[in-house]
Amino acid sequence: MSEPDPTPVLRASDAERERTATLLREHCAAGRLTPEELSQRLDAAFAARTVAELDALAADLPAGAAAPAPPRAASPARQRVLHAVGFAALVNAACVAIWLASDETDGAFWPKWVLLATAIRLAFVAWAELGPGAAHGESRQGRGGARPAERARERADRR
Repeated sequence: MSEPDPTPVLRASDAERERTATLLREHCAAGRLTPEELSQRLDAAFAARTVAELDALAADLPAGAAAPAPPRAASPARQRVLHAVGFAALVNAACVAIWLASDETDGAFWPKWVLLATAIRLAFVAWAELGPGAAHGESRQGRGGARPAERARERADRR
């Protein structure tokens, strides 16, 4: 009689199939698989009945494949500009809504002045935060080009 296999055959779950499919897609995105190979392996992954069959699909791929980099957070300067844009959009939408709700819609479009003022303000904010004179990646400097914290330390050292 033959001896039973010491490692039991484990049935694959849908979650394990999805996990393997995601792993294969990541390897394809990294250039380790061609689209044709990906298609074949995905078909085999969703047809797999055991965990061993799923493991065999990724056996020739590096185990520690780097996950895709998370989306980069916007810089603080860019966030300040985006907040200014959002604020201007809300103010302008409110003014246009008030104009539409009033009975003077056949008269002059007075929200154009608010639109003009907020557009000018946005241009100044964007130029100050993102323009060529902006201190990218640095905190704002105090008078004389020294950062406020450095100036405080210098004063303390002089005493």
